[in-house]
Amino acid sequence: MNNQITPTAPLAINVVRSHFDGGSCTYFRTSDVIPFIDAAGLNVYTGNGQGRSWGRATVRSTVRTLTPNVIAVEVTGWHKHTVSPVGGNYYFVNEAGAWVRRTANAKAVKAALAATLN
Repeated sequence: MNNQITPTAPLAINVVRSHFDGGSCTYFRTSDVIPFIDAAGLNVYTGNGQGRSWGRATVRSTVRTLTPNVIAVEVTGWHKHTVSPVGGNYYFVNEAGAWVRRTANAKAVKAALAATLN
């Protein structure tokens, strides 16, 4: 994964249909739906599989701008083999003009999260 690319600012948000969207998939890995940055911007996944007796595979991504330089993406997915949602929280930070994926422990992310609590 190329996690440091400089798309034109402001960062464009692109919705990527999951590989199972409309298909008969009953399972996916968390790694299949992780948001990523490329030259076109921030790519996030959303979609539904076909309905089955147990339900349908689903993934939703919610994008929040915490600060002008920190974006949070919450990914929540369900499939046949889950007892709890799959996905997680992903953070992207603009560092000197380049958007980089960072963990919640990154200094800029911590500061942005703390600011949202006040």
